[in-house]
This record gives sequence, C-alpha cells and structure tokens, in this order.
Amino acid sequence: MNSIPTEYYGDNTRWFMGRCISNVPPAGLEGRICVRIFGIHSDDVNDIPQKDLPWAQVMNPSHSYGVSGLGVNTQILPGALVFGIFLDGK
Repeated sequence: MNSIPTEYYGDNTRWFMGRCISNVPPAGLEGRICVRIFGIHSDDVNDIPQKDLPWAQVMNPSHSYGVSGLGVNTQILPGALVFGIFLDGK
C-alpha cells in the first residue's frame, strides 16, 4: 500500500463554498463538477472564464464503486450550492 505524504493535505483544513457550474467533465475527470468558489472566483465570467475554473472531486456514497467508470454519476446539478475542502492548503 502506498503511503500519502502528510504535506499533500496542506498545513490547515481550508473549507470552501461555491456553486456548481457544470456536471459534465472532460474525459479523464469523470465524477467531478466544475465549481465557481465564493471569494476566490469572480462572478464575472469575463474575469474568470468557465474554462479556467477547477473540477472538484465529489465524494461518492459507500455503495458506489468509485473506480474505472463504475458506480453512480454525480447528481449535483449546475446552480447547486456546494462546499468542499482544499487538499493542498493555500
């Protein structure tokens, strides 16, 4: 089993809230949603275009496989309010 270095999780837990912009990720990012994070990403799409927004990993329920394209797709719809954790600190 590979161990994950503690630096991966950053120095402190940093929560965020935002709004789902898209739930149709590009190939290779299946299971993620595009998020505009409050206080970080401007509401003005001219400042930060949708193509530059991050694709956030979604936590799956324990009954979902979560690998190799198996399991359930996220049902978080565009416009939904979301919250998450930055895994890389600042």
